[in-house]
Amino acid sequence: MRRIRLVSLAGAAVLVTWALGAGTASAHFPTCEESVNPHGQTTPPAGSTTLPGPNGGQNEDGFYLIGSDVGTDVFVVTGGVTFGPFASGTVVKYTQAPGAAPSSKTIGSSTGQAGAVTVHITGPNELVVRSIDGNTTTCFVPPPPK
Repeated sequence: MRRIRLVSLAGAAVLVTWALGAGTASAHFPTCEESVNPHGQTTPPAGSTTLPGPNGGQNEDGFYLIGSDVGTDVFVVTGGVTFGPFASGTVVKYTQAPGAAPSSKTIGSSTGQAGAVTVHITGPNELVVRSIDGNTTTCFVPPPPK
């Protein structure tokens, strides 16, 4: 009669699970790319707003495509308030308004290009995109002119 040692099998199963699972628990990196202003119909020219461009990495229009490197949902954080989750690939409009309370409103329509932008977020400081596991990236937007 052949005996199967369950301890050996369980140990092997744990070893296989550990070996296979070790590579899957990686960090999700949030992304923030300049995006098209639906009314301007162009993305800011390469190098003009991204570092080391003459505008110091600031996107004057505030339109960003946010997401993560692996397609997971992300959140927007400003002034201590978190908005979201947003699906990876969402276009947002961000307005920096020093002293303003953070707010969010749905924008766009089903006609024309206005539906290309999901939400308009206003906050007192820079736009921060946070992944589901807490990693962050900052999108630079200048405050509106006075």
